[in-house]
Amino acid sequence: MTVLVGGVGQLYQGDLDLGRHAAERLAAASLGKEVVVEELHYGAVAVTQRLSELGVRELIVVGAAQRGDLPGSVRRRRVHAVDLPPERVAESVRDAVTGYVTIDLLLDVASGLGTLPARTVSIEVEPAWTQPGEYLSAEASTGLELALQLVTAEVGRLPLLELVDRLRPLTSTDRLEFAPALRTIRMVLDELETLDDAARWGATFSLRDRLRDDIANGQTPEGMDHQDWALWWALIEELDRCQVREAAG
Repeated sequence: MTVLVGGVGQLYQGDLDLGRHAAERLAAASLGKEVVVEELHYGAVAVTQRLSELGVRELIVVGAAQRGDLPGSVRRRRVHAVDLPPERVAESVRDAVTGYVTIDLLLDVASGLGTLPARTVSIEVEPAWTQPGEYLSAEASTGLELALQLVTAEVGRLPLLELVDRLRPLTSTDRLEFAPALRTIRMVLDELETLDDAARWGATFSLRDRLRDDIANGQTPEGMDHQDWALWWALIEELDRCQVREAAG
């Protein structure tokens, strides 16, 4: 699994340069051996080529984006590839080849060219000022700190979401006979898909406890093999680790 955390921005353009500051801070952090941190300020087309070169499976972009919110506000978006009209893809590529780059332009070009990773998340800070300058505004600096926390949380959740991807096809068919534990794990996976989309844990941890009880009481389905057992317990253990991280803040 290769994860690319990219700081997207326009160099030395006030708060629009937030992505560079984020990349510098994150590069000095210990995010894991599978995580690559880079500044993505060199044009959206070149970035899409970089995605292919690295074989990126998970992409987290962080930077400033003007959405009309209060300056310093931080947003987290789960991004999905969409079928863009050919004329919009062509227009985005024309903008990109000039070296211009924004979060939206990068995502449009990557989606249009078919290189957007299946799991992509955008962490965005509303800028307060966009005039040429080396430093961030006070509002953007505050937003940057929260954005860095959100990026770290996203990276920490990726092993859990990889387990969801592996477990869903194994639990959504009739290969296993129905049992209380099967119903519970399906509910856990549903909650984790909400986490992936909206960053809300919901009833995940209480359902994990129910799943552990179902297993302890022998309420598991017939037909489970070694892979099933390994993945079920891996899910429970990863949720335990995530709960400790969430509690630690």
